[in-house]
Amino acid sequence: MREMGCEPYMGEQDAKIAGRWIKKVEKTMIQINIPEGLRVNDAIQLLSDWAMTWWETIQLRHATKTLTWSDFKLEFENQFYSRYHFKVKEQEFLALRQGEMTMLENERRFHDLSLFAPHYIPTKEHMIEKLRDGFRPELRQGLIALRFKTVRELIEAA
Repeated sequence: MREMGCEPYMGEQDAKIAGRWIKKVEKTMIQINIPEGLRVNDAIQLLSDWAMTWWETIQLRHATKTLTWSDFKLEFENQFYSRYHFKVKEQEFLALRQGEMTMLENERRFHDLSLFAPHYIPTKEHMIEKLRDGFRPELRQGLIALRFKTVRELIEAA
């Protein structure tokens, strides 16, 4: 999995880092067709430092049960990005405005935070509107009446 770009996870208490890590690991497992029954074992090979200590405590707590990938993800999310952290990031997404950021910085921040608020952008159209609505007023006004098929088209038009 490391060959596919999966990095070790050390247990950082940062919801963005934890969210990216678990999504990358899961996406990679799907891409290389790792069976459900092997996913936990493969994921723990990427844990180190505090994250490995956390995993060892989870194993002790569930000593008589074989944990599924869903169990692992739930335990991981509860530990490394709590509901509070998730809500903070969700609120950051909802409040995101371009301000002094460049278009590229704003787009990256938007995509980073969107991981915590997928229900606010269920379609590509919603995503485009939400991104556009966060642009500086002088940019946004010229784009409101236009329709875009992709985020890339919106960024290029801005």
